[in-house]
Amino acid sequence: MLKHTTMIMVLLLGIVSFINGQTTNKMDPRALLTELDSMLTEIPATKEACEALLNHIKAWQEQKLRELTPPRAMLNITTPSDKAQVPDRPLIEGTVADPNAGVWVIVHPMEVSDYWVQPSVSVKEDGTWKVKIYVGRPEDVGKQFEIMAVANPRAGLKEGDKHDGWPEAQWKSQVIEVTRR
Repeated sequence: MLKHTTMIMVLLLGIVSFINGQTTNKMDPRALLTELDSMLTEIPATKEACEALLNHIKAWQEQKLRELTPPRAMLNITTPSDKAQVPDRPLIEGTVADPNAGVWVIVHPMEVSDYWVQPSVSVKEDGTWKVKIYVGRPEDVGKQFEIMAVANPRAGLKEGDKHDGWPEAQWKSQVIEVTRR
């Protein structure tokens, strides 16, 4: 039963690979089957061993699906556009593939090495989101900023936190550059 289930998983990964136009050997269904088969060298003897193997296979499957899914499709900033001029409190809008994801917007003033966490984002059932953020101080007119959204950050974030770089997260959007007007 377990081998049969894993073969179905490999077939599904192969279909996703084909649909996404993947041509690398890493996503060749035969290579996936060989990789998966190496995990199934022994039949689990206990319920705990079976659950551990299934968890391992599930993690492997999720990793392969992440490799097949274009990162930009998972989380996007749709407004404003790259190179836009924005006010001090622009509305940032975007989409996320998982409406249950925790999304945060990060602002990086390009003159310094600080990355600022913005107010929390509410994601709608259709995966769209928007949030009003802060871009600089009153004296920052004409200065450039980078903006990125992150989903499901590895460490907890809260509004006003300052970081030394983009936070680690399950998904990251594209980076857009804006000029404060």
